[in-house]
Amino acid sequence: MTLPLWRSLLYVPANNDRFIAKATQRGADAIILDLEDSVPFECKAGTRQSLAGTIDALAGQGSDILVRVNPALRLCVEDIAAAVRPGVAALFLPKIASVGHLELLDDYIAEVERERNMAVGSVALVPMIETPQALLQCEAIASASQRNVALILGAEDLASEAGLVPSAETLRAPKLRVAMAAKAAGLLALGLLDSVARLDAESELDDMARRAADHGFDGATCIHPASVPALNRGFTPSAEALETARRTVKAMESAWASGKGAAKLDGRMIDLPVYHRAQRLIARYEHVVTSKEIDH
Repeated sequence: MTLPLWRSLLYVPANNDRFIAKATQRGADAIILDLEDSVPFECKAGTRQSLAGTIDALAGQGSDILVRVNPALRLCVEDIAAAVRPGVAALFLPKIASVGHLELLDDYIAEVERERNMAVGSVALVPMIETPQALLQCEAIASASQRNVALILGAEDLASEAGLVPSAETLRAPKLRVAMAAKAAGLLALGLLDSVARLDAESELDDMARRAADHGFDGATCIHPASVPALNRGFTPSAEALETARRTVKAMESAWASGKGAAKLDGRMIDLPVYHRAQRLIARYEHVVTSKEIDH
């Protein structure tokens, strides 16, 4: 499975025409059309009815189009019926409770795909881990569907359910657990090691994204377009890191050519795991270059 490049995922209320009109101009790798928290209950039916036109208008404009559905089963079923259509790359599924819950939704999505003459499996899934019960099952949930491409912790919901005060300290352990579950299943790990509710942290977002990338995260969601550039920078290898990775690969391959199993670079020993890590960093940079058509 080829994973998408989602460094930045911008939430856009699916009922806000003004935000939608500018959504694909923000530079986000993915746009999440939100049918859940940002749409009042009395507006949900109308927003759902207009979703097809919104998707058609945004598709092919440079950002992957995702849809976050509602967690309540009745609303979720109606949302899926509206959202599963050509042009939608994935669904964000809030409050996934268990493997069985995810499998049920997976089966229903397949039914909708067949009805629309779409290839079964063409719409990917991002389970959202938002309760203590789901957190304790996140490894199984990550592997429960071949549609899964990423995993994310719904930090604010988890904090409410678990009685936590959301902060970098209290959310660190659950976020890292979800990230490791994602990596073990071969998925993207999405998130930052802090609460996204901290709107005062915009100036710190470059460092927050870089720290998250250092911990294995691949991208993060945001609710304000101003956050997109910082996420794109933070989850793209820096020029310095790229140069070090290239020198590491060269030094290791030179050592092997000389019959040695390790090498020394900048006063540090490097061996096979370091070589592989450098290769992955280079590959990620090349993925960004290729996908976003930026210059080396």
